[in-house]
Amino acid sequence: MRVLVTLSPRMYREAVASSIQRHRPGLEVRLSPPEGAKEELAAFRPHLLIHDDTVPIPLEVLESIPTRVEMLYSDSMDARVRAEGMVSRMRDMSTEDLLRTVAVAATIDGVG
Repeated sequence: MRVLVTLSPRMYREAVASSIQRHRPGLEVRLSPPEGAKEELAAFRPHLLIHDDTVPIPLEVLESIPTRVEMLYSDSMDARVRAEGMVSRMRDMSTEDLLRTVAVAATIDGVG
């Protein structure tokens, strides 16, 4: 399964990617600065995208990604999780919550 992390600042995306790689070493995890997200999305075609809501990504691009975690920087620092057509909002998302979302994404993708 391919995971793309485009959070800002850089330290956040590195910490999130490192945590995912440590707990799920079989996954392919890439980092991209938010301003390069559109190009990286087209080239890498992730199954899971972890991004923030302050960088515009075209809706048609987002809809092609099976599972997304969108950090709501512009609203509250909560997260919106989209998977299998369902949307939920997580208040103060923890690393454990994120890793659970990664596990769900892997199941959806058949990596599980």
